[in-house]
Amino acid sequence: MNQPWVLIVDLGFISLCLLIAVVLRRFLPVIRRFRIPDAIIAGFIGLAAGPSILNIIPPIRGVPTFQSGNLLALVYHLMAVGFIALALKSSKGKGRTRSAVSGGFYMVASYAIQGFIGLGVTLILMLTLFPNLFPTFGFLLPFGFGQGPSLAGEMGRSWSEIMVPGTATSAFPNGASVGLSFSTIGFIWACVVGVPLMNILIRRRKRLGEPEPGFGKPPPPEPGAHFLIEKERDYSGMARSIDKLTTQLMLVGGVYLILYFGLQGFSWLMNRLLPGSFAGNIVKLFWGFQFGFGALIGTLVGKFMRRLEDKGWIKGNRGTNNYLLQHIGGTAIDFMIAASIAAINVRVLGPYIVPILIVTTIGGAATAGYVWFFVKKVWPKTYVEHFLTFFGTHTGTLATGMALLRGVDPQFRTSAASDAVYGSGIGLMMGIPLIVMAGLPAAGYEMGNPNYYWITLLLILGYLAIVLAIWFNPWTFKFFTRHTRGQDENAVSAKK
Repeated sequence: MNQPWVLIVDLGFISLCLLIAVVLRRFLPVIRRFRIPDAIIAGFIGLAAGPSILNIIPPIRGVPTFQSGNLLALVYHLMAVGFIALALKSSKGKGRTRSAVSGGFYMVASYAIQGFIGLGVTLILMLTLFPNLFPTFGFLLPFGFGQGPSLAGEMGRSWSEIMVPGTATSAFPNGASVGLSFSTIGFIWACVVGVPLMNILIRRRKRLGEPEPGFGKPPPPEPGAHFLIEKERDYSGMARSIDKLTTQLMLVGGVYLILYFGLQGFSWLMNRLLPGSFAGNIVKLFWGFQFGFGALIGTLVGKFMRRLEDKGWIKGNRGTNNYLLQHIGGTAIDFMIAASIAAINVRVLGPYIVPILIVTTIGGAATAGYVWFFVKKVWPKTYVEHFLTFFGTHTGTLATGMALLRGVDPQFRTSAASDAVYGSGIGLMMGIPLIVMAGLPAAGYEMGNPNYYWITLLLILGYLAIVLAIWFNPWTFKFFTRHTRGQDENAVSAKK
């Protein structure tokens, strides 16, 4: 009887944290000056008050509240709801599809670079300071930084089931905790390093006199466009029997239902076509990327709705309402950001803390470097928005990427959010070979053949070279960056 209240109580505590954050912004000018998003402040308030640190949030009639597992479940669904709502909006931006494909190339390149760094540093540590380190230890860098706690913990747990040859002793004890530790430190990189980087980039942009696309004046409404303020009539001219917000929530819920059954069908198919463990890993990845597929379905549904409006089958251009969908998506993302930070469990930093810190420090610094290189080359007009989004996404999760983006693009005017969402789905498909490679060092360990470790390192480097050669080929690069490297409509509107 108490369990259903856990969800409501957790949402209530997150609401309270957001309220405190808003009050702090009102009375602490330093927060406004550094543009720290309210959701990030609320998340750290929840983290401090939660069971991982101060433990001042009480259980409700014996049922634990504000636990990492419950909060991560909230994050999982709020992320999908938020991006489905934003995907249903109509958009006039040019080149968004090409920019999203570039986002996919970035995603798979980032996974490959983090995997190469993680495995390479691990092999060096095995040859020097930590000879008993498990060879796939470093692969938790791309899983923890690029995928988040759920998949990182699951991969660590699966590798902890591998035994030392000839014994019944685990070769990688506490693998799940190690995976969660990588993810926890990734969150710290995204927030503690990401927020100062955001302010440095904002000051740099002002010093150079560059426009701020995320804060530009919105373009004037088109003649005949319909917004929130309109007569309360339904399509037949009679008084409405359902609220307009309900209509938009119906669309979001319908898309989520399509997504659920689609993923169920995909899981059924994979479990029959592929070997057990490999199929299981692929299925977990697809369920973990449900927000990306939901956004894709939402985009298709939104285009279908607008086609019906154009044909006159839906009167008054009121099938989708950008104003309401923006607020549904923004609300879901604010709660998602706060919950994702509050869900961090700092207690999982276990006996592997030294090698974890070595790998994550090198990996975090390298991530900042290559993200800067990519965004300056591919998205020069919105490099601040894309840098913060991609850096936050590939150190923490997409939630922290969106949190940093909210500091410079609160209404998601630029393509940074959609590039990260759609790029994640594209990168997932392109990154399947990397998932296969991640299992090779473990196989080499079981067979007692260390050559597999070095072969995997070379395979990752080769795959990265292929991805970069395709992406930065002069013809394909020009095609994919035709709009992102030009004076896009967001930058133009920002100058008006």
